[in-house]
Amino acid sequence: MATSTSIRPLSRLIDKAADPFWVIGPDGKLAYLSGSVGDWLSIEPEMLVGRSCVAGASISDDPLDFLAASLAPPPGISNRGSASLLVQPSMTGKRARQFTAMETRFVKLGHREDAIVLAVAGQFNDAGYDGDVELARLLRQRVDTWRRHHSDVASLVTLGDSKVAIRLRRQLKLAGELRSDVLIESPPGCLEEAIARTIHDRSAPSEPVVVVEGSLMDAELLDASLGPILHHLADGKNASVILRDMDATVVEAQQRLIDHLETHGDRLRLIGLTSITHLTTDDDTDPDSQDETIANQVVNRLQDRFCGLRLRLNSLAARIKDVPLIATSLLDRRRATGEGNADRFSSAALDALVLYPWPDNFRELDQAIRHAIRAARHSAIAPEDLPLAIRSYQPTVVSTESEPIDLDQVVADFERQLILSTVESADGNRAEAARRLNISRARLLRKLESYSL
Repeated sequence: MATSTSIRPLSRLIDKAADPFWVIGPDGKLAYLSGSVGDWLSIEPEMLVGRSCVAGASISDDPLDFLAASLAPPPGISNRGSASLLVQPSMTGKRARQFTAMETRFVKLGHREDAIVLAVAGQFNDAGYDGDVELARLLRQRVDTWRRHHSDVASLVTLGDSKVAIRLRRQLKLAGELRSDVLIESPPGCLEEAIARTIHDRSAPSEPVVVVEGSLMDAELLDASLGPILHHLADGKNASVILRDMDATVVEAQQRLIDHLETHGDRLRLIGLTSITHLTTDDDTDPDSQDETIANQVVNRLQDRFCGLRLRLNSLAARIKDVPLIATSLLDRRRATGEGNADRFSSAALDALVLYPWPDNFRELDQAIRHAIRAARHSAIAPEDLPLAIRSYQPTVVSTESEPIDLDQVVADFERQLILSTVESADGNRAEAARRLNISRARLLRKLESYSL
């Protein structure tokens, strides 16, 4: 092959350069990494070749997959052709660490499904400005920062800057450090069972756990459902049970569960899931009223197990400021699994997501994004790509407008009513009425004459 068309001379030149350089193939996988990338990341570049380089969660638990995903181009690259992004690679697992952040220029070559992306680290400034792309880039950076510390699906509930998100992150951290009974109160669709499993995995990863459907239980069926861990407990070991729909569990089954808890003591840990209709503000609801509601549905001795740790999940409608970040994270996860090509939301689409009340919360939001990424024909999801219920939603607005007020007429009507009532209270004595109104008798008579009285 002629030297001018051979890749080897080019590869040698790139490897001599001090700036990291990599190539992302049409299939979204890393096709080439220069030697400088290896120096930057402290690994052999060949270890990343062939790994998926798509923004979002890595496709496996392999730290190298996570590292490859952190080298992905920013949203909007397919439209603009070039863009800059501050890239800070990171690894998870036993080799967890963050590498030096570097400003990186991404350039697309080719069209449609044959396009490749070249990336070189350095200092760059984009000449143009696209507000939608800039917003998407900032959201992506915030999501990436959060994802470095929270990679599991349950932690998606904690994403955001609202008071609710901050409080929930602290509660989950505490629950993951303690092997304690936990009560999770949640509106529908808030990933409560995933959160329960995350708490269990963090606090007792080697401990067996069973999930029990409380609304279907009676005493006999409960014993059968707990069978896999009862033998474990009989040997003096620990075990956990996650009880769904605890508030819908019949009293007979609750009493039977209490018998098991008292028999095995702290060795049997209970994580209860109970439903609440809504929590609509960032502030805590009245704990006394919540306790009374649960006490009406759960045997008191069972409720006492949760005096130490209770988590209350809020609806998405109460977390409006967190919706763009959560939606961006869900979009990343969908795209990382190969669903669609859209890599961001338009500003109008984000406005529609924020406006919608999300009665089924995270579950409904995930389904909406699944629909949108499949329907999108461009790199940005537009309002028309969203499900009909969301793009056509119109909030009920109470009008504060009223008919124009004629001030002179209102004053005249008030004056007439006042004069007539005063004359009547004075038994028709106009002199007395004038004294009470603090006006002259002649003025009073003129007023009465204007009223044709």
